[in-house]
Amino acid sequence: MERKRKIVRRRSLNDDFLYYSSRLTVAEALNKIKLIFVSEGYRDRTINDYEMYWKEFFKIIEAEYIDTVSTDDFRAYVHHLLKERGLSPVTVNIRLTSMRSMFNRLFKEGILGRTNPVENIRKLRTDEPKVKGLKDEHILRLFSVIDKDTYPGYRDYCAMLLMLKCGLRLNEINALEVADIDFDDSVIHLTGSKNKNRKRRIIPVPKKVLQELKHLASENRKYFGNSVRMVFLNHDGTPLLDDHLRKRMHLYAEKCGLKGSVAISPHKLRHTFAINFLKNGGDIRALQLIMGHADLSTTQVYLTYSNEDIKYGFNKVDKNDNLDV
Repeated sequence: MERKRKIVRRRSLNDDFLYYSSRLTVAEALNKIKLIFVSEGYRDRTINDYEMYWKEFFKIIEAEYIDTVSTDDFRAYVHHLLKERGLSPVTVNIRLTSMRSMFNRLFKEGILGRTNPVENIRKLRTDEPKVKGLKDEHILRLFSVIDKDTYPGYRDYCAMLLMLKCGLRLNEINALEVADIDFDDSVIHLTGSKNKNRKRRIIPVPKKVLQELKHLASENRKYFGNSVRMVFLNHDGTPLLDDHLRKRMHLYAEKCGLKGSVAISPHKLRHTFAINFLKNGGDIRALQLIMGHADLSTTQVYLTYSNEDIKYGFNKVDKNDNLDV
């Protein structure tokens, strides 16, 4: 029986040209993924973060074309961030999650080809986070150095008070408008566009905080005109830069002697609010809604107490235990 000849297609001189001319560069692939995200309504800040991690990744692995990226490149990337940069596993996971999201999307769109280099890449294992708030003595020291006789100082005081007593995020503080505050019902209405998970949120506001916000809004109108919309402004009436309040808080921490010994940040005040809310008898489901967490497990990290809290709770129960055996 005569064997069939194996037919081998002759390779045209143009084959390589067609292949290489159709390959996407790293920059072209980034533009495609950004176009997808913009068309689907991703926030500018989210897209900017994705772009930053993308550029960092390709600077580390030194690739020019998207189809040359391998699983080993991702492992080398993780190793570089951990060992060379000294980043924590939690921080590395944030970057890794973003890169996985972009590559999975490119693969789904048929841009990567037949293989997806992140298919077998998993997030790093991390210890259960231990969230710490500020002690009362730290809060008193921090707030004591704010000069409330100046407009910037009073603005900072109101912003930090809102973080401490209501748990708002820094970006929510920066985006807060006078129209968001219901002074009659004592609540803040945050629209989906101002929330991390795009869900509308209602935040109760204590009486003292409400009074301070009302006074600040009145000063804003006095200094910058009745048409002013934002609650927190620069001394010239312009909107605050994203990181302005964080930098101001670092200065206050240095001024009151806490810098280096206690971490001071907007998110630390938010953590403090959540911990105090639960310690003072608040319900965890209510806290989830106030904080704007999509998942209850995110809120449960605040169910941590100091040794003194545990001993106090135990002694309180032990005192009422009448069972004598």
